[in-house]
Amino acid sequence: MREKKVYEACRRLLTVCSHCKEDENILIVTDETSMDMGLAIWDAAEEFHNKTMVMMETRKMHGEEPTPLVEAAMVKADVIFRATTFSLSHSMAKRRACAAGARDLNCNDYDYKMLESGGLYNDFEGQSKRDCDQIAKGFEGGDQVHVTTKLGTDYYCSIKGHKIFPQYAMSLNPGDSSSPPDVECATGAIPGTAHGKIVVDGSITHPYLGLLKQPIVVYIENSFCTKVTGLVDGVEQDTEESKLFEKALAEGDQLKGDTPGMYRIGELAVGLNPAASLCGRMLEDEGCYGYMHCAFGNNETDNQDFILHIDMMFSGATMTVDGKTILKDGVVVYD
Repeated sequence: MREKKVYEACRRLLTVCSHCKEDENILIVTDETSMDMGLAIWDAAEEFHNKTMVMMETRKMHGEEPTPLVEAAMVKADVIFRATTFSLSHSMAKRRACAAGARDLNCNDYDYKMLESGGLYNDFEGQSKRDCDQIAKGFEGGDQVHVTTKLGTDYYCSIKGHKIFPQYAMSLNPGDSSSPPDVECATGAIPGTAHGKIVVDGSITHPYLGLLKQPIVVYIENSFCTKVTGLVDGVEQDTEESKLFEKALAEGDQLKGDTPGMYRIGELAVGLNPAASLCGRMLEDEGCYGYMHCAFGNNETDNQDFILHIDMMFSGATMTVDGKTILKDGVVVYD
């Protein structure tokens, strides 16, 4: 039964999520610690005779560049499946491959549980797509964003002029990039405009953390993190997890050079896949309906030279754009 479900999930990646054609050049990129996921996709691609799989050493963080040979293969591919431990989504290699016309699918940090049930079995072309379009409509032309939660999140930023990224978990056209089963609509805080606090009660996409035992509170001023603490029974105090998050940010920031880096908040996104459930795996967690996420690091606006990216998932958010509510207690609001 397990083998059947794994095969079915990988077939959905090859068909529903990418519309692969028999004569296309299909590239599966994997690494030492995710090779079983790469092989699962390979086995499901039995009729695609122009498929190729390449393996590299496991990267150390999301956004780190692949080897030059892997990048060269990506640029030549029609469709890319990235079954890696850490995401290459914010890498220059992925951007160059999409600019060359590749359809790109991020499959990082998959495990067998994700292939057997959950978000990959969502109706990606149905209500999830409509919800994604609705949030994009709410972001379009907007300026001032305000996000609150019952746990105490009170976060403000401007998104004026920022790109909007509806993610449908499908890459159907040249240059498309997606991360099935992650259905989300994202934008980002314009540098210098973000302030307030975010109470993170879901998960944080870093090897030190994952699913959180206790909420973590992050304070923001002028788009930079100024304080990290924990929340225990409603009282802010340092916890083991908050200290680990501080360590993760500090280690990432050491790599920045002269570029504003890990402590800058950027992405602002809404998860929209009702079949997904929080599990500590990035692509399942980011897409969970009822959760929002913000991220430190790469901002897709002026911070593209800094490749690292750490997402923070939190539940039950209410969000307004220029005073209009587009998300209420985690639920998409329609006009």
